[in-house]
Amino acid sequence: MPRCSFCDKMYDLDKGMTFVLNSGKTLHFCSSKCKKNYDLGRKPEKVNWIRKEKKTKKEEREELLVEAKQEAEEDKISKEIEKKAEKQASESKASDEKKEDKKE
Repeated sequence: MPRCSFCDKMYDLDKGMTFVLNSGKTLHFCSSKCKKNYDLGRKPEKVNWIRKEKKTKKEEREELLVEAKQEAEEDKISKEIEKKAEKQASESKASDEKKEDKKE
């Protein structure tokens, strides 16, 4: 699988374009968008749509950690809510039984 010369994205060989310059250098492009930007002389570091796609491994790990922490907090909160609901249900059953005992 070649890597795009502009956006550095991996793509299938049958879906992209390959250009060979007179100097012998081979350029691979995943889309016409990348080729046009390369032809215009744009730098990938300054193009917004590429900067958004590229993330360092460190940023990805940090995002995964944040998501895991949020899920853990949500799980804790949902467990606490379930426990409170169970307590209220058991308390209401107990109070109902006491009321029935008093009526009799």
